Amino acid sequence: MALVTLLVEILRAGIDETLSYLTLHVVTCLVPAFFVAGGISAILSDHFVRKYLSADAPKIQAYSIASVSGIALAVCSCTILPMFAGLYKKGAGIGPATAFLFSGPAINVLAVVFTASALSLPLGGARAFFAVAMAGAIGLTMALVFGSDDSDSPEGQSVATDGGTVVTERERPLWVTGGFFGTQVAILLIAATGLLTWAVKAPLLAPLFAVLGYLLWAKFDRSEIEEWLQETWFFTRTIFPLLIVGTFVIGIVGAITAIAQGMGPLETITKGGETFLAHQVAPGLLTQGVFGETTVLSAGLGSVIGAILYMPTLLEVPIVGSLFGYSQGLMADGPALALLLAGPSLSLPNMLVIWKTIGTKRTALYVSLVAVAATIAGLIWGLLLV
Repeated sequence: MALVTLLVEILRAGIDETLSYLTLHVVTCLVPAFFVAGGISAILSDHFVRKYLSADAPKIQAYSIASVSGIALAVCSCTILPMFAGLYKKGAGIGPATAFLFSGPAINVLAVVFTASALSLPLGGARAFFAVAMAGAIGLTMALVFGSDDSDSPEGQSVATDGGTVVTERERPLWVTGGFFGTQVAILLIAATGLLTWAVKAPLLAPLFAVLGYLLWAKFDRSEIEEWLQETWFFTRTIFPLLIVGTFVIGIVGAITAIAQGMGPLETITKGGETFLAHQVAPGLLTQGVFGETTVLSAGLGSVIGAILYMPTLLEVPIVGSLFGYSQGLMADGPALALLLAGPSLSLPNMLVIWKTIGTKRTALYVSLVAVAATIAGLIWGLLLV
């Protein structure tokens, strides 16, 4: 009977993690992100992607754009995926695409500012600097290893021709394309932030939806809108089920870890003024004693934990500050930075979708690069402060 009870609690933890994810992120984060991804695939000019983000684009230009693009996107490791898949499907090179994939969650301005204000200004600055540097390094390495294989990537890498003549796309003013994507990104940013109530969000979102509606009605024809919706549905049905499965597995792993430490998976734990469910924080509690100083082990473990756990945008800050005890001086700067760099950019659900998008070899190298680069960044930062 005790075994049955444990199994029920483990399953409940998996369900709880999944329901929490659905409640917190589907409407406010993923739905807008899927529409942005559909727009990238259906509306964004092939010429733009090839000029600025393709494998043949000037490297300084391509990696500069990709590495800092996350500044304006308050997205987590899962929300960035539809946009990454849209860019890659459209024809972006594997290097710039993976630089964008990493930079999106790693350096969004809300996360950096929150890190600086809640943890420390130096740590926030280090996070911003190393995230940009890592995005460029990861993208360049991916391009060096797989750049010659970009012809094997999904549709969008070849240029359609008609009788030997390159087919030009529908032309529209730059302000129309900018408005189309700008309003959607603004909707995503406002809807996703936890710093505003819906009483404040609603009047901010209303004019954005009105502008988007006007642009669609006045500047896009029906076939373009249908293609946008079809691409949005493609990304939704391809990516969303993997996110649900991965999130459920994370809850199961957390529950087993909690039980191994003598806690009930759904038991509440308060640490540093923050309240967590046991299955959400048990993996971190298990390793808390390792993080008192900066070592190869502590920085590496911080990056691995960050790479596996799913961390919604900004949640990595209280996890580092309260759960692992950084704010109380129990966690060293090195492992703290390693976790802050790897945590928002990777997770088990995230890895599943990346694998689906770019294949096994590319995914394995990307995950390894993030973990190794986060470890090295943590070591450098921790040793500088000794």
